[in-house]
Amino acid sequence: MNLSISAWLQHKIDEYKFSVRDITVDYYMAQAKINRPECSLDQLRKFNDTCLDMAELCQLNGDDHSYLHALGKLHHRLVQELANTERDRLFRMQAWQLARHSLTRLCHQLAMNGEWDKATRLQSEFVKHASWIM
Repeated sequence: MNLSISAWLQHKIDEYKFSVRDITVDYYMAQAKINRPECSLDQLRKFNDTCLDMAELCQLNGDDHSYLHALGKLHHRLVQELANTERDRLFRMQAWQLARHSLTRLCHQLAMNGEWDKATRLQSEFVKHASWIM
């Protein structure tokens, strides 16, 4: 049976929405784990991986706004963890490393969109927040 282009497109959009919904549930589960004081490095990495998976899903489906949103949420949370003095140094160093990676991806996309000022501002903020950890 042949589907019309409209039906095929609607099916693809529905698949994307369901995939985003499923990974959003994974995101909130991973976020709940890093909200705990006893969060481990593995849980931090799992949160990072889940956010990157969400961003990649958005990017592969041409949803640049959601891609930037997912990366932005990840980066913001990692920068928060950098400043969390209740975490041990190794945890904060891992957050720093992961935040550098998310910043690189964010700035690349912002540059592709011509948003140089925003990319520069993010880089400056990161240096300000992260410089004391080194």
